[in-house]
Amino acid sequence: MERDVERERKTDAAPNVYERVLAEDRRVMRQMLRTSRGGAHFGLVLTALTLGAFGYFEGPRWPLIIGGVFAVWFVLALAVVRDRGGRGWKAIERAYIATFGWAEWL
Repeated sequence: MERDVERERKTDAAPNVYERVLAEDRRVMRQMLRTSRGGAHFGLVLTALTLGAFGYFEGPRWPLIIGGVFAVWFVLALAVVRDRGGRGWKAIERAYIATFGWAEWL
């Protein structure tokens, strides 16, 4: 009994089954939700085409509102990335993917 307690308290002890299953689940979710710059480009083009169509049929009000929402989202994403240590073009790229990377899942 004492040996089990000692093994659990060691920092170099192997993770138990529950922790391994959780780690595998997290890995699968990260892989499933991964996006790329190509998907973000597709999202930007799709957004521009949709806003252009709305502007053509409905007038400029809604495209300006929705475009403003995307711009605010990009600025917030860039602020979060910079706050977490991102710098330069890499920070801009991460904010761009966070804004338009949703098209990867279509």
